[in-house]
Amino acid sequence: MYFFYRLFSFICSALVVSFFYFQFKDPFDYPYIVLIGVVIVPVAAILMARKRITYYDLLEKMLPLFVLLGVLVFAMLLAEKDLVRWMIIIVGGGSTFISLELLYYLIFMPSRYPVHGLAKMNIVYVPFIVWYFVSTSVGLMTFLHSSAWIHVVVMFLLGILIFRTTGHPEATKEQNRRWMFIGGLVGLHLGLLNVMLPISMLVQGAFSMLILGMILRMRRYLYHPIPSKYQAWAEGVVAIIMIVIVMSTTRWL
Repeated sequence: MYFFYRLFSFICSALVVSFFYFQFKDPFDYPYIVLIGVVIVPVAAILMARKRITYYDLLEKMLPLFVLLGVLVFAMLLAEKDLVRWMIIIVGGGSTFISLELLYYLIFMPSRYPVHGLAKMNIVYVPFIVWYFVSTSVGLMTFLHSSAWIHVVVMFLLGILIFRTTGHPEATKEQNRRWMFIGGLVGLHLGLLNVMLPISMLVQGAFSMLILGMILRMRRYLYHPIPSKYQAWAEGVVAIIMIVIVMSTTRWL
């Protein structure tokens, strides 16, 4: 049985890649084909975790992956070029393989599990989640005149979710609640800026990704080992320069 679980990461990632690919080939059946592949992932995670870790711990560790897959399904709506489509397929399949592989090590081979492996990968998923969601949602507001308030509300909830599920392993419940509040405020402000700023949807995604990522990185300085002041200044300056470059070189609509 353990050998069967060992294959889950490969099988599920292959299925995710296949269902994403066939969904692009048959767009008129969107989203039914790709949803089959996406649903397989939490089912596999539940089977691996059953009676071994609590479902609360499982959800906390795997929810960013589930959100990323959902956002990728959403991003398929405006994916027209082959390169964009293959990027979605690769991100979906790769993230599924890595997270399920780490979950297997956590449950069945804890001695080989990297320290805070899933927590670190969840932070890696954040830029993809924010960029794909914001750029696609802004595109729908631009081309289909979808409701701006839906975008703002989802960004508010997404901010809370991201800050909660990527919390530092040493954080207390009170600290997590405070950061959830901050995450909600950040998401709300970014959602409003997405509605008001007259820039392209791709730049909107990059801008939101940089802002939220910068604030997430600031949280890291609360916990040991605390990075040096030199590193803090260097990261801050680089982040500001990147934001200025993105906003000053884009074409304002």
